[in-house]
Amino acid sequence: MKKLRERVIVFLSIMILWLLIDEYIKEGYFFKIEDMVNGNITHEKIIVGLLIVLILTIFKSLRRS
Repeated sequence: MKKLRERVIVFLSIMILWLLIDEYIKEGYFFKIEDMVNGNITHEKIIVGLLIVLILTIFKSLRRS
Protein backbone atom coordinates (compact mmCIF):
# COMPACT_ATOMS: atom_id res chain seq x y z
CA MET A 1 0.00 0.00 0.00
CA LYS A 2 2.92 2.33 0.73
CA LYS A 3 4.25 1.85 -2.81
CA LEU A 4 0.84 2.80 -4.20
CA ARG A 5 0.79 6.02 -2.17
CA GLU A 6 4.27 6.90 -3.37
CA ARG A 7 3.23 6.32 -6.96
CA VAL A 8 0.10 8.44 -6.49
CA ILE A 9 2.20 11.27 -5.07
CA VAL A 10 4.60 11.12 -8.03
CA PHE A 11 1.70 10.90 -10.51
CA LEU A 12 -0.10 13.91 -9.00
CA SER A 13 3.11 15.94 -8.93
CA ILE A 14 3.77 15.18 -12.60
CA MET A 15 0.18 16.05 -13.54
CA ILE A 16 0.38 19.40 -11.74
CA LEU A 17 3.69 20.22 -13.40
CA TRP A 18 2.34 19.16 -16.80
CA LEU A 19 -0.76 21.35 -16.37
CA LEU A 20 1.36 24.37 -15.37
CA ILE A 21 3.57 23.93 -18.42
CA ASP A 22 0.54 23.44 -20.66
CA GLU A 23 -1.06 26.59 -19.29
CA TYR A 24 2.13 28.56 -19.89
CA ILE A 25 2.42 27.30 -23.47
CA LYS A 26 -1.24 27.91 -24.33
CA GLU A 27 -1.96 31.11 -22.39
CA GLY A 28 1.45 32.63 -21.66
CA TYR A 29 1.20 32.50 -17.85
CA PHE A 30 1.43 29.81 -15.18
CA PHE A 31 -1.51 30.70 -12.93
CA LYS A 32 -4.12 33.43 -13.25
CA ILE A 33 -6.21 33.88 -10.11
CA GLU A 34 -9.06 35.47 -12.11
CA ASP A 35 -9.70 32.11 -13.78
CA MET A 36 -10.66 30.65 -10.40
CA VAL A 37 -13.94 32.62 -10.37
CA ASN A 38 -14.71 31.83 -14.00
CA GLY A 39 -17.74 29.55 -14.47
CA ASN A 40 -15.89 27.21 -16.80
CA ILE A 41 -13.51 24.41 -15.89
CA THR A 42 -10.02 25.86 -16.19
CA HIS A 43 -6.46 24.65 -15.74
CA GLU A 44 -6.29 26.62 -12.50
CA LYS A 45 -9.25 24.80 -10.95
CA ILE A 46 -7.83 21.41 -11.93
CA ILE A 47 -4.42 22.36 -10.51
CA VAL A 48 -5.95 23.46 -7.20
CA GLY A 49 -8.00 20.26 -6.99
CA LEU A 50 -4.94 18.12 -7.68
CA LEU A 51 -2.92 20.09 -5.11
CA ILE A 52 -5.58 19.43 -2.47
CA VAL A 53 -5.54 15.71 -3.24
CA LEU A 54 -1.73 15.70 -3.22
CA ILE A 55 -1.56 17.43 0.17
CA LEU A 56 -4.14 15.06 1.66
CA THR A 57 -2.25 12.05 0.30
CA ILE A 58 1.05 13.29 1.75
CA PHE A 59 -0.51 13.96 5.17
CA LYS A 60 -2.15 10.55 5.18
CA SER A 61 1.16 8.96 4.24
CA LEU A 62 2.96 10.81 7.05
CA ARG A 63 0.33 9.84 9.64
CA ARG A 64 0.72 6.14 8.82
CA SER A 65 4.51 6.23 9.13
